[in-house]
Order: sequence, then structure tokens, then C-alpha cells
Amino acid sequence: MTEETILPTRKAILARYRPIRTSIQTVLAAAVKHCRKPDLDRAAKHLDLTDREQLEDEETSAMLFDVALFEPNQRGRRAFDGFLDKRIDALDAASQDVARRLGTAFFSIFHVAGRHEIAGVWLEDMLTPKRRLWLLDESLEISASEGLVIAMRVFDADPFHAGFGIVVQPDAEAVAFCTSAAARGEPLPVRHSLAAALYGDDIARSAVSDAIESGLAQGMLDAMMTELLTQLPAQTPGKRPPRRS
Repeated sequence: MTEETILPTRKAILARYRPIRTSIQTVLAAAVKHCRKPDLDRAAKHLDLTDREQLEDEETSAMLFDVALFEPNQRGRRAFDGFLDKRIDALDAASQDVARRLGTAFFSIFHVAGRHEIAGVWLEDMLTPKRRLWLLDESLEISASEGLVIAMRVFDADPFHAGFGIVVQPDAEAVAFCTSAAARGEPLPVRHSLAAALYGDDIARSAVSDAIESGLAQGMLDAMMTELLTQLPAQTPGKRPPRRS
């Protein structure tokens, strides 16, 4: 076995990945400042965000900025392209390289094919036949089981791919519609973009889940209060309870 065929160690790969992870956060934080109100309004509309309180949720805010930055507007222009043209020089050399790579990122639906032999997982793109990639994500490596279907935005970080930290699990119906359309070479059945559609579905499901949990909690409280009141001794109207000495 030659030196070229020797696989790098997990420690070496993670030592390369973690600074990239830091640069991703640095670049995105800088790029968000480049977003204009029309970009954010467009993203909010595509995600069906109608309540300002929804933006207090960290994950929802991340989805909003992701769509605002990386999905093209009516003229086919992305806010992130403007950032690369005008603001990239303010970054250090390492972050500039990551920023340019982020500009090539794409969003898709993936099937987790298994753990990578060094670190991370193998993903198979369900919308692009024969595209299999190595994703380095320490969180997914722990939590994602083989066979799981996820959707996310990824980019080539060489030699692995990396994500933005936003991962959603699309429902089976959405996956079936999208994979069927892709197999026939037809446009995906989404109103605006795949990312906006799947992010919006995830936000809506979370809102329903929160509402159900809130309703259950209120129902339990009401039931407890009713039970407590039925256990209190009945009082004659207008008559005070006896004082205790």
C-alpha cells in the first residue's frame, strides 16, 4: 500500500473539519448582514411565516436566513452572490476559501447509506442518481441511523462535504413526489424552492406539535383543578367556615 492510498486518521480529518465548521459560522454571520429587507421578506413569504414570534425560535431564524441568502430572487440573483462580490475581502484567507465553497452549495434530499469508515456518514442523493457523498457532521454521525431520509444544504469542503447545521426530515409523501418528478426529469413539485418547501413543512409541523403539547398541558391543568375543587368541602352560601383556634 502506497502513501497515497493510506486513509487519514479520524483525528486528522476532524482537525481539518473543525476550523472549516468555525469558518462556516463566521461567513454566514457576515453574509446575513448583507441581506436586505426584500430578501428577508421574500424568504418569510416562501416559508409562510406570519408571526414575528416564530422568528424567536433559533432554528426557524436559521431557515429564514438560509432561504434569504441562498435561494435566488425573481431575477435569479442570490443575496449570497452579492456578499461574495462586495464583502468577501473583509474575511481572512481561510474564511474566504470557505465562502467561495459555500457559494457552490446545493440543497437536496438524501438517504443515509451508513457510517463512513473514518468519520461522518455516507449520503446518497435521492434526486440525482449515482451521486454519493461523504458528509462530515459529528452530530449526524451520532444521531442518524442507516436508512434515515434527510434534507439539507451541503457543499464540497474537499475531501468531504459539510452542511450548514440545518437538517430536516421530510415526510414520505414529499419525498415520493420529489423523487418521482426527478426520475422523470420534471421540475420538482414545489412552489418556490425545495429548501423553502421542506423548511416550511418542518416549521408547520413544529407549530402543530407545540400547539398540541400546549393544549395537553392546559387540559391536564384544567383536569387537576376540577379534581381539586370536587374534593373541597361544600360551603353553605353566605355562611363563613368556622375559625380554628
